[in-house]
Amino acid sequence: MLDILDQVEKELPRLLAEKDQWQSLNINYHPPFVERVYRSWEGYRIYLHKIHPCGPGEALFHPHPWPSAMHILSGKYEMAVGYGSSDTPPPEAVKLIASGDLKYEMTDINSWHYVRPIDEMAMTLMVTGKPWRRKAPGKNQDLVPLLSEAKEEIIAFFRDYFS
Repeated sequence: MLDILDQVEKELPRLLAEKDQWQSLNINYHPPFVERVYRSWEGYRIYLHKIHPCGPGEALFHPHPWPSAMHILSGKYEMAVGYGSSDTPPPEAVKLIASGDLKYEMTDINSWHYVRPIDEMAMTLMVTGKPWRRKAPGKNQDLVPLLSEAKEEIIAFFRDYFS
């Protein structure tokens, strides 16, 4: 997935200019709250995230319902990683502070993690592949789009970053 992430980053200036292709969601069912702008691209999905800080022990430990690759563009976050095949959270195997120009991927269906921004918003780019048949927390929540100003603010950040 990291190679796909690199391809997306090369295409992102052009893709960001296609404003009508981008949708948004306010993901607010569990901390950390995430403002998400997203679109499809060549069989993948691209996500632009503004992740809000939350307190210790508040972040949602979860598996992803698809393989993914992430790039932290600004801010820093605590991240814990675990591994388990059930719907019950597994033990945390690793905890780290992620910041700077960090890229990582999660390509196993049984990988779990949480991210907890520290002190300020974290801006991240995520690319996902074809969904697995994996239950993910909050998937059935009723989420609403962001206000147009919030959506444009996120797109502007990414446009500036990748210009």
